Amino acid sequence: MRAFTAVTGAFLVIAFTGSPGHADLRDDIASCRAIAEDGARLDCFDALDVNGAVDGTALNDATAAALQKEFRFDSGLMTGDFTFRLAVSGDLKISRATMAAREVENVARRINKALSGNSDWAVAVTVHGAEIALSRGNPYTGAELLAQAKTGLAGSGLAEDRYAITQGEDATPILWDDGRVRSVNEHIIVEVVARAALTR
Repeated sequence: MRAFTAVTGAFLVIAFTGSPGHADLRDDIASCRAIAEDGARLDCFDALDVNGAVDGTALNDATAAALQKEFRFDSGLMTGDFTFRLAVSGDLKISRATMAAREVENVARRINKALSGNSDWAVAVTVHGAEIALSRGNPYTGAELLAQAKTGLAGSGLAEDRYAITQGEDATPILWDDGRVRSVNEHIIVEVVARAALTR
């Protein structure tokens, strides 16, 4: 069985909640995003970000377009403008010990290639091991995926201050309509985030 990518996941959402002032900030951000000319749009964001309140200014239209161009033939891999989902399977016997690491390394290298002219981005990786294990399979645990993600990013050539890796909650299985388990659903989410917003 070969690893495959699935069209699931969530868009990277930059949300601002709290005081009424945040609603005004959201409106201002929307206005800046509507500016077509790159330089003017960035100037608009810079004017807003006087207190470092806008974490996502580096993730502009040009960044999204560069990523979409690089991954245009991998429509199931890119699940949002800045979000990628790697569906991995611990049941792959031959390359189980290296498969997830190679997937992460490949995606990180391609992101770096696409955004080579921009230094304001970073990569945030979250791994989700399988919540259950079936009698006929041996899925990845979160700890296994965490180790492989670290290996993959180290091999990608990205500087250590350009990425962060965390272990998320175990993934719930994907079911068939009749309730049988279709996939135990271990996977890795890779997000391109503003470098200033990266937490390690």
